[in-house]
Amino acid sequence: MSSKRKWDQAAPEESRDEPDSPSKVAKVDEGKSASTAAAAAAAIAAKIAAQYSGAATGGGNGLLGPKDIHDGEFTQDIDINDVRNRYMLTKGSTQQQIHEETGASVSTKGIWYPDRAKATERDPPLYLHVSANSKEMLQNALDKVNELIALDMGSLVEDKGRREKRKWPEEKIFIGLESIRNFNVRAKVVGPTGMFVKYIQQETGTRVQIKGQGSGFVDQETGKESEEPMHIHITGPEDGQVARAKALTDDLLEVVRGEYAKVKAIMHQQQMELHQAQMQYASYGMMPAVGAFHLFRVRDKNITFLP
Repeated sequence: MSSKRKWDQAAPEESRDEPDSPSKVAKVDEGKSASTAAAAAAAIAAKIAAQYSGAATGGGNGLLGPKDIHDGEFTQDIDINDVRNRYMLTKGSTQQQIHEETGASVSTKGIWYPDRAKATERDPPLYLHVSANSKEMLQNALDKVNELIALDMGSLVEDKGRREKRKWPEEKIFIGLESIRNFNVRAKVVGPTGMFVKYIQQETGTRVQIKGQGSGFVDQETGKESEEPMHIHITGPEDGQVARAKALTDDLLEVVRGEYAKVKAIMHQQQMELHQAQMQYASYGMMPAVGAFHLFRVRDKNITFLP
């Protein structure tokens, strides 16, 4: 587990949910010729390529996120949030192929936003981070990424009726705890102002949401919460990213359940003490009367009853 887990540190920040809105890519009429479609694809590729045409050096230009201490001297970030074939670009096998062919390192950063207007400087949209030890190596990697961006553009002119939307892998992790006095389960899982969920999303490039009864998450289709028990729902472009997010989520829940057990133990102890006090108070009213009165006085810890 990472030593930087947010739930092992002191607080702040809040989670996010997101509406869906289609990515803006060029539309090509079905009746257009193959050459026209190819030209449209090339134009889109050129537009995307313009985002990173000025390859940056270690000075930090062209970076969407912070520079990593393990980066080479030359780095560049490439926004792929709205690229149709981002699934291929975020695959480990694709990034390994680029590394073998160019010597540059490629990694996935940021978070995928269906509506990129939700992106912030702190949580940028999905992008590739490219690092190299020479300017030539970096440019070769950027050219390779550009080729891959343009490679899949042919799918844009396919018949819409034949196109199938790729379903992302997902995981559902049930929390298995009920809120009790002084312990709001959802708040504990999400973290102060949502920082725990944000941390998992940033580390893995996945979407993490709290759903089910008591979660406050309303399903758009039904207009109400799911009838399932409260759970953490994870989705992401690749199985590896989802698996990493699940591992971090399991680690978070282990900490939350430990805190929950401590609170329950304290509550149980308080209930036991209250019960003992009530039993002791009740026993005073059950003492037998002696004579007409049952007055008594205490002397040297000995009780003397008076008739």
